[in-house]
Amino acid sequence: MPDEYSDYKPLLLEEASVETLKSDAYRQFILEAAITPAVRLVLRRSRLRDDWPYVDTKFNPNTGKDLPATSYDVIHTWFLGRGADALDSHLPWIDRLDDLSAAEKREAKELFAQLTASMAEAINQALDVNGGRCPFRVNRAFEAIDEAGKRIEADPDRTGAGDLFVGKGLIAEGSEANVNRGVQVLLRSGEMIRQNRYDTDQFKDQPADIPQGPKMLMQAAPPLLYRKSQEPQLRQQIVTMTAEFMANVLDLHYDAETAIFSEYIDRTTQQRKSYLDPGHANEFVGLGLGTVQCLKSDVAGLTDERRALVERACRELPRLLIQSTELGFNRKHPGLYKAVDTQTGKVLNDDMPWWNLPETMRAAILAYEVAGDDKLGEQCLEMLRICHNAYFAHYLNRDNMLFAYQTISGATGKVADKVPAVPEGDPLYHTNLALLEMLEVLDRL
Repeated sequence: MPDEYSDYKPLLLEEASVETLKSDAYRQFILEAAITPAVRLVLRRSRLRDDWPYVDTKFNPNTGKDLPATSYDVIHTWFLGRGADALDSHLPWIDRLDDLSAAEKREAKELFAQLTASMAEAINQALDVNGGRCPFRVNRAFEAIDEAGKRIEADPDRTGAGDLFVGKGLIAEGSEANVNRGVQVLLRSGEMIRQNRYDTDQFKDQPADIPQGPKMLMQAAPPLLYRKSQEPQLRQQIVTMTAEFMANVLDLHYDAETAIFSEYIDRTTQQRKSYLDPGHANEFVGLGLGTVQCLKSDVAGLTDERRALVERACRELPRLLIQSTELGFNRKHPGLYKAVDTQTGKVLNDDMPWWNLPETMRAAILAYEVAGDDKLGEQCLEMLRICHNAYFAHYLNRDNMLFAYQTISGATGKVADKVPAVPEGDPLYHTNLALLEMLEVLDRL
């Protein structure tokens, strides 16, 4: 594909089969339509703003327009962690991106390694300034600030998504010191999560009920740590925590009889609520099956309890994925709704964010891999197919190097200039990480 993408045409899947997904044509399409343009976008934006030592996501993906210059006064620590994780994961793929020139490959490898190191350094500074916490939003001096830019104090007795993502970002950088510190950040956050001291700090209003989100996000830690460290104690500390959280989510947020998932449980009674976020449900499947792979690989540590959890996850997570996708998919204007009511079927939020589609594609191929039933496996592949077609047909912006629009309206099928969580572009985290892992799974099928 050329550097400009006005002539982009999606590859639509008419059937869902492993043979099609494993084909050279499909792999090349994913690399050319999603991975290569994103790498080029990072290179281009870095050349234009070489004084910004992080992934430059200061633009509106719905319009393609740059954010004001003042946006560079704010650092979303989420993106430091996500960016380090994402860029490091791209490095082994750069030489396989045939559309990149030799010069682009050299530049990408050098820049991605440099940005990963810079983001890890910034994470350490933010943790030092804020007493071991990494607030959602900081200024250029790494001091916690609110939405208006006013200084605030990071609560030492709470945790939030910033802490979770920067912990993983430090591990992704890979040096022994950063891996050790990243693990400690995650373990501290895990203890706060156990005590329900987690803030959904990208939003002003905190949910009244207990979300499954923080326990879901932790599921990404074991595969990352297993790639970066051979230290048995660190591995056991992380996988023990995430296995506990997986079992807890399956116990409290999932009904095995109906395969219906609940984003929230009542804070007092622990009763499941009828609010379903299909993307978060499917992200739990994809990340959870990464934890399952780590549990299975540790033969010596596979206790009866862990073996039972692995069997339970392999049995239930494919069903959870299929049910959540079917309940949340918009057949009229293809995409996954942000929220639906599992009791009434009513759409609670008809925004259709981009990120839940590649997350579902990754989860679907991982679920297919463990599904012990042919029919269940075929259904997983069908969920992958419809999400692939929705994403690649409707979400890629030909005028912004195929970077995905953040939100499409479920009512009209048109781009809605709404921000799901953070008012800037994603640092290659949701789409690219999910699709690269999907290709890795296809390689081993």
